[in-house]
Amino acid sequence: MLNTPRTIIRAWNRYDDDRCRYWPEYHDPLEVIWNLQRPQAPFSGSWLTDMIGSRRHWAVDSRSGDLMGRISLRDIDNASKQARLGITFSAAYVGRGLGTEAMKGFLDSYFTDLGFATMVLDVAAPNERAVRSYRSLSFEYVESDWRNAYNSITASVIDTPSIRHLKSHFRIEQGMVWVEFFEMRLTHDMWRQYRALHPREMD
Repeated sequence: MLNTPRTIIRAWNRYDDDRCRYWPEYHDPLEVIWNLQRPQAPFSGSWLTDMIGSRRHWAVDSRSGDLMGRISLRDIDNASKQARLGITFSAAYVGRGLGTEAMKGFLDSYFTDLGFATMVLDVAAPNERAVRSYRSLSFEYVESDWRNAYNSITASVIDTPSIRHLKSHFRIEQGMVWVEFFEMRLTHDMWRQYRALHPREMD
């Protein structure tokens, strides 16, 4: 179990599957594209990466015991000591810095207790809140890929005044909408540098 000033991070259990079903819905018109399927990486041919495709999950609770979010690792690669991050927070708790705070505590454990060397993630470029959070934690941009939104979003939504400034992260080809996703990375050395510059953040 990990504690930060406002969160408790613990192992996910089967009761949490039921509890998260009662999270309120998001009302962001772009929320439907946050989790578009990532292009399949080519098979490396290495049998040393015996945990690729496995997942591990942690719950993020409030200090009063409310289930606020979930942190997960997938594509776990023991050979390269790398895993891919996933994080989801209830709409009731976004916009308060709780996800960033929970990640600070989790990253300390990820690079020490769990022994990983690198964390990678993919995030929808139009998801400004998430991108801003990852950059604040020293994740670096690696590359972009474009994913088909299929029927999740239409061109008319992209022209909505409130999100028109994000239009560069969308492509329309043959009537179909494509969304830019950022691949980002954080290494143990990068995290140590961050912690050295922010020694009091977890006090």
